[in-house]
Amino acid sequence: MSRPASFSWRPSALLTAVCLTALLADGAQARAQVAAPTGYTAFAPRASYALCFVPDGASCQALLIDTINATQRSLRVQAYYFTSTPIAQAVKQAKDRGVDVQVIVDQSQAGEKYTSATYLKNAGIPVVVDTKPAIAHNKVMIFDDRAVFTGSFNFTKSAQERNAENGVLIRDDPALVKAYADNWLTRFKQSTPY
Repeated sequence: MSRPASFSWRPSALLTAVCLTALLADGAQARAQVAAPTGYTAFAPRASYALCFVPDGASCQALLIDTINATQRSLRVQAYYFTSTPIAQAVKQAKDRGVDVQVIVDQSQAGEKYTSATYLKNAGIPVVVDTKPAIAHNKVMIFDDRAVFTGSFNFTKSAQERNAENGVLIRDDPALVKAYADNWLTRFKQSTPY
């Protein structure tokens, strides 16, 4: 299983690669304009990024499991579809180590025969269902309020083994992590127990 590649980019490179919405020419200089979450104005200069692309690159599942295993205080999960046994086991093991774990799933998970939501709830982890929107399509994990994983990667075996998916783990960007944590809390408060 290949390991995720880690990258340390200067903020301007990340702006260009990930969040660029327009380039404005100003003489010989170009400036980037980016759409940012409310209260979020710039990328943190010390942030680091790990990317995964399946099936053609680093394993998203390995990146997630390694990061879950390193989590010490809190783990917040938003999952559209969550059936990956290895990822669910890592989440349960985090809870068993004393990590404060809470999970939000899409309402489609409530009607499925097997989901990780049932496994995690049976392990004593609070699991709620985001029933307000038509689809809660988020694929997010927040680790110790210091890192965020997001991307197209569902927490499923199919995502790892059969689909073309991507993900990014962003570390040490406090404003970005706070934006994701605030959104997670908003969705959690509107959800119902699984």
